[in-house]
Amino acid sequence: MKFSKYLISLLAFMVIFTISANAAKYAGEFLNLGVGARPIALGGAYVAEGSDILGGYYNPAGLASLAEPQAAFMHSEAFGALLNHDFLAYARPIGTGENKAAMAASLYLLGGGGIAITGRDQTGRFYKIKSESHTDLAGYFSYGRMFGERMSGGVSAKVIYRDIVDQSAFGLGLDLGARYTLTNWIDLGLNLQDISTTLLSYSTGTKESIFPTAKIGARFHSGRGRLLGSIYTDADVRFEGRDYAAQISAGPVSADTHLGLEISYLEKLAARIGSDAGNLTLGAGLKFGRFNVDVAMRDHSDLENTYLVSLAARF
Repeated sequence: MKFSKYLISLLAFMVIFTISANAAKYAGEFLNLGVGARPIALGGAYVAEGSDILGGYYNPAGLASLAEPQAAFMHSEAFGALLNHDFLAYARPIGTGENKAAMAASLYLLGGGGIAITGRDQTGRFYKIKSESHTDLAGYFSYGRMFGERMSGGVSAKVIYRDIVDQSAFGLGLDLGARYTLTNWIDLGLNLQDISTTLLSYSTGTKESIFPTAKIGARFHSGRGRLLGSIYTDADVRFEGRDYAAQISAGPVSADTHLGLEISYLEKLAARIGSDAGNLTLGAGLKFGRFNVDVAMRDHSDLENTYLVSLAARF
């Protein structure tokens, strides 16, 4: 009951705040591709997951139950090698018992080339002058802490840098997360991204503000013998009037859904399938010793498929 009141209060604050926010649609879209082959194979539904280094991105509250230091690396050639997408992270626990907590540092990198700079000749025809590249960087500094046996909270401060042809941008943002174990087989999660509205300031003098997004999710899990099954479901609730660009839309409020199913054997070999806003995702994972190797594929209705591989290590 207390957790429900907490969620409602945060969401109410978020709606009130965003009504008066001066923000731009899709300003933070470059940060929404997701990280980690396992979450992406699950359709991006990962807000309720815990004890995972990727919590710095998906939900900082999930870092709180981290049992040992972890490091992770991901590489993806998104949309048929149109974009290079990489992610690095390191996390470690910093407390025990009632003060159990963890910290993480993560680096999100998205880049590509082939941006054509054109001119127009005397006949009015366009011609190519040169090709340029673009780079988007985001550094996450995250902290998660337990508040009792079932509840955890967390925060991620992020620094954003964009380099697009002949201009650059710098920004600062803040994400707030909460996670609650409702029963032995149900976990709930909430991540309020860009809660303070993230300001991007460009070298040209232009400014953009990224609207807050409420990512709400649940994980249902159970085991039988050597098999463990988990169902993940998330929704990204936005307040920027995306209309037909979103799966669900009502006035200024819209939502996109994420669904995932994972079946694992002895928690060492896993198969995954999901839906990322209606796009099919598939993947598999292998755990050996202190290492996890995961692969994933994400389909797209208009662009080529995305393939990912990620490696995580525990120390």
